[in-house]
Amino acid sequence: MARRVTLLVLLVAGWATAQPQLPLAQQTPPVGTSHAEMCAFLEALCRQCAEVEMEVTGQSVAKRDIPVLYVPPRSRWGEAAARVMIFAQQHGDEPSGKEALLMLLYNLCAKPDACPYPHLNLVVVPMVNPDGNEVHRRRNNRQVDLNRNHVALTEPETRLLRVLFNRYRPHVTLDVHEYGIRPWLSHGFIKELGEQFDCLSNPAIPEPLLEFARERILWPTIERARERGIKANRYLVAQDDPALPVRHSTTDINDGRNGFGIDHTLSFILEGPNGLSREDRIWERAKGQLGFIEAFLSVCEASHEEIVALVADARAKAALHVPAQVPIQADYTPSSSRPLQVTVRRTRDLRDTTITLPDYRSTPEVLWAVSPPEAYLIERPTGLLLELLAAHRFPHEVLRAKKSFLVEQFQVAGWDTLRCEGRDTVIPAGNYVRAKKTVRPGTLLVPVRGLGASKLVQILEPRSMYGLSHYPEFAELFEDNVLPIYRVLRVW
Repeated sequence: MARRVTLLVLLVAGWATAQPQLPLAQQTPPVGTSHAEMCAFLEALCRQCAEVEMEVTGQSVAKRDIPVLYVPPRSRWGEAAARVMIFAQQHGDEPSGKEALLMLLYNLCAKPDACPYPHLNLVVVPMVNPDGNEVHRRRNNRQVDLNRNHVALTEPETRLLRVLFNRYRPHVTLDVHEYGIRPWLSHGFIKELGEQFDCLSNPAIPEPLLEFARERILWPTIERARERGIKANRYLVAQDDPALPVRHSTTDINDGRNGFGIDHTLSFILEGPNGLSREDRIWERAKGQLGFIEAFLSVCEASHEEIVALVADARAKAALHVPAQVPIQADYTPSSSRPLQVTVRRTRDLRDTTITLPDYRSTPEVLWAVSPPEAYLIERPTGLLLELLAAHRFPHEVLRAKKSFLVEQFQVAGWDTLRCEGRDTVIPAGNYVRAKKTVRPGTLLVPVRGLGASKLVQILEPRSMYGLSHYPEFAELFEDNVLPIYRVLRVW
């Protein structure tokens, strides 16, 4: 027995000697990890640690590798385990999430025999936007905001995340960001709410998933983080004046939370406080996010059986039944408004103080829902639209001969502006007209069925605030008087 203990001590000591150091730990003062430093660290870590597997699944616009880490290695994944995908730094000027994930991997390798998450299979992408990271810029090298690209999927970085999602179908995802602390400076307050965490909000997502995400993961994670001494709250999106409406994160499906949540996944967002510069308190910011991520994973570990069963049930039901109504417009309206007390920091003395936000809107309200058609017809589909359908795995077929359908065709009569979620959303004006439509060969038939039915409706409906009309890449679809996307009522 004494020899075993001695051998274990020697093995641990040997690992400690050989373990590669975190890039931040080698910087005086710490300023942040570059892409090259991250890749070198991860390669060294995987050589020394059998608990982590690394794969380069894709590259950025500027051809920088985007490493993906698997814990444990995929050959040891348990079939009953919950699959959790965590990704950070979609925004290149939000680096602390990447640093936190490097710390997480480092810690897991430091104690390989005491993994705190034996019932989780982890997929980790520390740096989604390496091009933005190198120049501390929000967008990628094509000036695209990646966290607004999960519908169009025009960028290699978001396509990589979608490939991973389609390949492993995680039960849980976590998208790690940073939030600005400046909005209320002119009113004498720093919006320093600690780690901000939120969950699914798109109203087309089934209620059991919404409720479980909120009650069984969101609040328990916040409480567990607070028990660890971490300042934590739900994510609040604020405007320049604290008297203006405050809400939780968007209902849109073009981000990394609802973008995966609409595929019947328990998806979350974590927002840590941004610094006044890239290096400002970078170690402290990363440690705060690390502590919260560890609290999140511990909650997922404790509930892994329920998570797997709930998500499997939601996906099985969605595969068999198309919902009778799909919401295509929603907003945080005054109907859910109430005061909310929050603790922020005063600018004059940097002390914490409690203020009351008078117009906190807690729950989005459905403004418009539609009955799904049997299918959509798409005339003259562009290559980009075909790529979108394939990336989202929407079933579709190319008609090889003329065929007639009873359809509803949308007559474009101009443009309307919706004021939703504190911003203007422009959508086509007009109305549907029933008609007999004979389409030529090459037209796409896209049935509304299976797991992606609600998402398909939200993307293809012209009056949807989540739809294609918001993306310049698809502007040509709306140039004619009749939208070349038809709702199929039946074959003629």
